[in-house]
Amino acid sequence: MATRNLDRDTIVRAALAILSERGLEAVSLRNVAAAVGARAPSLYWHVADKAALFGFMSEAIFRECLDQVPWSDDWRVWLRSLGTGVWHSQRRTRDVHQLMMQSSMDAEVLAGFTARMVGELTSRGLDPGVAFDAQKSVLALATGWTMMPNDPAFRESPPEESFLHCLDAVIRGWDQAVSDGQVTPAP
Repeated sequence: MATRNLDRDTIVRAALAILSERGLEAVSLRNVAAAVGARAPSLYWHVADKAALFGFMSEAIFRECLDQVPWSDDWRVWLRSLGTGVWHSQRRTRDVHQLMMQSSMDAEVLAGFTARMVGELTSRGLDPGVAFDAQKSVLALATGWTMMPNDPAFRESPPEESFLHCLDAVIRGWDQAVSDGQVTPAP
Protein backbone atom coordinates (compact mmCIF):
# COMPACT_ATOMS: atom_id res chain seq x y z
CA MET A 1 0.00 0.00 0.00
CA ALA A 2 1.38 3.38 -0.92
CA THR A 3 1.82 5.88 1.88
CA ARG A 4 -0.15 8.50 -0.07
CA ASN A 5 -3.29 6.33 0.39
CA LEU A 6 -2.79 6.20 4.12
CA ASP A 7 -5.60 7.52 6.33
CA ARG A 8 -6.74 7.08 9.91
CA ASP A 9 -9.36 4.43 9.05
CA THR A 10 -6.75 2.30 7.30
CA ILE A 11 -4.42 2.63 10.28
CA VAL A 12 -7.18 1.72 12.75
CA ARG A 13 -8.29 -1.30 10.69
CA ALA A 14 -4.69 -2.53 10.58
CA ALA A 15 -4.32 -2.03 14.34
CA LEU A 16 -7.56 -3.95 14.98
CA ALA A 17 -6.32 -6.80 12.77
CA ILE A 18 -3.09 -6.95 14.78
CA LEU A 19 -5.12 -6.90 18.01
CA SER A 20 -7.20 -9.82 16.76
CA GLU A 21 -4.27 -11.86 15.51
CA ARG A 22 -1.53 -11.16 18.04
CA GLY A 23 -3.02 -9.26 20.99
CA LEU A 24 -2.69 -5.75 22.37
CA GLU A 25 1.02 -6.05 23.19
CA ALA A 26 1.72 -6.42 19.47
CA VAL A 27 -0.16 -3.22 18.59
CA SER A 28 2.65 -0.72 18.11
CA LEU A 29 2.99 2.10 15.64
CA ARG A 30 5.89 0.23 14.06
CA ASN A 31 3.83 -2.96 13.60
CA VAL A 32 0.86 -1.02 12.28
CA ALA A 33 3.09 0.88 9.86
CA ALA A 34 4.52 -2.41 8.59
CA ALA A 35 1.00 -3.79 8.15
CA VAL A 36 -0.04 -0.84 5.98
CA GLY A 37 3.24 -0.73 4.03
CA ALA A 38 4.46 2.55 5.50
CA ARG A 39 7.10 3.79 7.87
CA ALA A 40 6.11 4.55 11.45
CA PRO A 41 6.75 8.34 11.20
CA SER A 42 4.15 8.62 8.41
CA LEU A 43 1.46 7.43 10.84
CA TYR A 44 1.93 10.55 12.97
CA TRP A 45 0.15 12.62 10.32
CA HIS A 46 -3.01 10.66 11.21
CA VAL A 47 -2.48 9.39 14.77
CA ALA A 48 -0.66 11.44 17.41
CA ASP A 49 0.65 8.50 19.42
CA LYS A 50 -0.14 5.00 20.65
CA ALA A 51 -2.64 6.29 23.22
CA ALA A 52 -4.56 8.08 20.48
CA LEU A 53 -4.46 4.93 18.35
CA PHE A 54 -5.98 2.94 21.22
CA GLY A 55 -8.73 5.55 21.56
CA PHE A 56 -9.51 5.31 17.84
CA MET A 57 -9.57 1.51 18.10
CA SER A 58 -12.06 1.66 20.99
CA GLU A 59 -14.14 4.13 19.01
CA ALA A 60 -14.23 1.81 15.99
CA ILE A 61 -15.25 -1.19 18.09
CA PHE A 62 -18.06 0.71 19.79
CA ARG A 63 -19.25 2.36 16.57
CA GLU A 64 -19.58 -1.09 15.02
CA CYS A 65 -21.64 -2.23 18.04
CA LEU A 66 -24.00 0.71 17.66
CA ASP A 67 -24.28 0.29 13.90
CA GLN A 68 -25.28 -3.35 14.34
CA VAL A 69 -28.15 -2.78 16.75
CA PRO A 70 -31.19 -3.88 14.75
CA TRP A 71 -34.14 -1.56 14.38
CA SER A 72 -37.04 -1.95 16.75
CA ASP A 73 -39.86 0.39 17.68
CA ASP A 74 -39.70 -0.82 21.30
CA TRP A 75 -37.09 0.82 23.55
CA ARG A 76 -36.77 -2.38 25.61
CA VAL A 77 -35.89 -4.47 22.56
CA TRP A 78 -33.48 -1.82 21.29
CA LEU A 79 -31.77 -1.55 24.71
CA ARG A 80 -31.47 -5.34 24.97
CA SER A 81 -29.97 -5.50 21.48
CA LEU A 82 -27.46 -2.81 22.45
CA GLY A 83 -26.47 -4.75 25.57
CA THR A 84 -26.12 -8.08 23.80
CA GLY A 85 -24.21 -6.47 20.93
CA VAL A 86 -21.71 -4.86 23.28
CA TRP A 87 -21.37 -8.05 25.31
CA HIS A 88 -20.75 -10.21 22.22
CA SER A 89 -18.32 -7.69 20.74
CA GLN A 90 -16.31 -7.49 23.93
CA ARG A 91 -16.30 -11.26 24.34
CA ARG A 92 -14.95 -11.85 20.83
CA THR A 93 -12.41 -9.00 20.77
CA ARG A 94 -9.06 -10.20 22.00
CA ASP A 95 -7.59 -8.14 24.88
CA VAL A 96 -10.53 -5.73 24.76
CA HIS A 97 -10.35 -5.13 28.52
CA GLN A 98 -6.71 -4.11 28.35
CA LEU A 99 -7.55 -1.86 25.41
CA MET A 100 -10.40 -0.25 27.35
CA MET A 101 -8.17 0.32 30.37
CA GLN A 102 -5.42 1.91 28.27
CA SER A 103 -7.53 4.02 25.95
CA SER A 104 -9.56 7.16 26.17
CA MET A 105 -12.05 8.16 23.53
CA ASP A 106 -12.20 11.74 22.39
CA ALA A 107 -14.76 13.62 24.52
CA GLU A 108 -16.70 14.80 21.47
CA VAL A 109 -16.87 11.30 20.04
CA LEU A 110 -18.04 9.90 23.38
CA ALA A 111 -20.67 12.64 23.66
CA GLY A 112 -21.81 11.79 20.13
CA PHE A 113 -22.21 8.11 21.02
CA THR A 114 -24.19 9.04 24.13
CA ALA A 115 -26.40 11.44 22.18
CA ARG A 116 -27.02 8.75 19.58
CA MET A 117 -28.04 6.14 22.17
CA VAL A 118 -30.21 8.59 24.11
CA GLY A 119 -31.78 9.69 20.81
CA GLU A 120 -32.56 6.11 19.87
CA LEU A 121 -34.25 5.52 23.22
CA THR A 122 -36.16 8.81 23.33
CA SER A 123 -37.45 8.23 19.80
CA ARG A 124 -38.99 5.05 21.22
CA GLY A 125 -40.71 6.85 24.08
CA LEU A 126 -38.25 7.15 26.95
CA ASP A 127 -37.63 10.43 28.72
CA PRO A 128 -34.09 11.71 27.86
CA GLY A 129 -32.90 11.52 31.47
CA VAL A 130 -34.19 7.98 31.88
CA ALA A 131 -32.73 7.04 28.49
CA PHE A 132 -29.34 8.37 29.59
CA ASP A 133 -29.34 6.32 32.79
CA ALA A 134 -30.79 3.22 31.12
CA GLN A 135 -28.10 3.06 28.44
CA LYS A 136 -25.38 3.68 31.05
CA SER A 137 -26.64 0.82 33.21
CA VAL A 138 -26.80 -1.60 30.28
CA LEU A 139 -23.31 -0.68 29.05
CA ALA A 140 -21.91 -1.02 32.58
CA LEU A 141 -23.54 -4.43 32.96
CA ALA A 142 -22.25 -5.68 29.60
CA THR A 143 -18.73 -4.46 30.24
CA GLY A 144 -18.70 -5.76 33.79
CA TRP A 145 -19.86 -9.18 32.68
CA THR A 146 -17.21 -9.46 30.01
CA MET A 147 -14.49 -8.40 32.43
CA MET A 148 -15.37 -11.04 35.02
CA PRO A 149 -13.64 -14.38 34.58
CA ASN A 150 -15.86 -17.43 34.40
CA ASP A 151 -16.36 -18.54 37.98
CA PRO A 152 -15.80 -22.31 38.21
CA ALA A 153 -18.44 -22.48 40.95
CA PHE A 154 -21.08 -21.59 38.37
CA ARG A 155 -20.15 -23.93 35.52
CA GLU A 156 -23.75 -25.12 35.25
CA SER A 157 -24.81 -21.62 34.26
CA PRO A 158 -23.41 -20.65 30.85
CA PRO A 159 -22.05 -17.08 30.82
CA GLU A 160 -24.38 -15.87 28.06
CA GLU A 161 -27.45 -17.29 29.78
CA SER A 162 -26.48 -15.61 33.05
CA PHE A 163 -25.71 -12.33 31.31
CA LEU A 164 -29.04 -12.32 29.46
CA HIS A 165 -30.89 -13.11 32.69
CA CYS A 166 -29.28 -10.09 34.38
CA LEU A 167 -29.72 -7.86 31.32
CA ASP A 168 -33.43 -8.69 31.19
CA ALA A 169 -33.73 -7.96 34.92
CA VAL A 170 -32.16 -4.52 34.44
CA ILE A 171 -34.47 -3.70 31.54
CA ARG A 172 -37.52 -4.98 33.43
CA GLY A 173 -36.46 -2.76 36.33
CA TRP A 174 -36.35 0.30 34.07
CA ASP A 175 -39.68 -0.66 32.53
CA GLN A 176 -41.29 -1.05 35.95
CA ALA A 177 -39.82 2.21 37.23
CA VAL A 178 -41.12 4.05 34.16
CA SER A 179 -44.55 2.41 34.50
CA ASP A 180 -44.75 3.29 38.17
CA GLY A 181 -43.56 6.85 37.60
CA GLN A 182 -40.62 6.21 39.94
CA VAL A 183 -37.92 7.69 37.75
CA THR A 184 -37.23 11.30 37.13
CA PRO A 185 -34.95 12.73 34.46
CA ALA A 186 -31.27 12.94 35.29
CA PRO A 187 -29.97 16.51 35.69
